Amino acid sequence: MPVGNQTKLLCWHAEMKRNLLRYPRARKGLAAALAGICLAVAPFAHAQQAKTGGSPLDTLMSTKLWADVPEAKDFVRETRPPPDSLAYQPVTGTDPERPKPRSKAELQALEGELEKAGAQTERNARKRLGIKKAASAASQTVRHN
Repeated sequence: MPVGNQTKLLCWHAEMKRNLLRYPRARKGLAAALAGICLAVAPFAHAQQAKTGGSPLDTLMSTKLWADVPEAKDFVRETRPPPDSLAYQPVTGTDPERPKPRSKAELQALEGELEKAGAQTERNARKRLGIKKAASAASQTVRHN
């Protein structure tokens, strides 16, 4: 709900809107202003239209996406150090030393180590929790038959 000056502003705005549409002279002035704006903007809108025809590759090739760099002035070239004396620091750093890939025998040995460690962990957990190892499926079928 508008309060104070906001109410006055809204009423004034609505009254001005009614007056612009009520009086024929104001309507003609508004129409002339809109026509003038459209005529002023039309050349710019026409200049932005792209040429039709051709492939997208032709459009990309004819579009200049880079600037032509002018030749450096003499005083600039004279003050620059020679290119071979510049010692650039790498921005990304050096690549870390990575381990070489393992052979098939090494991978199998590693898999055996992991399986052994997993079995040891399971045994320790069973001992700690007091769980007995379940009988294998083959021995259970023999007992039930």
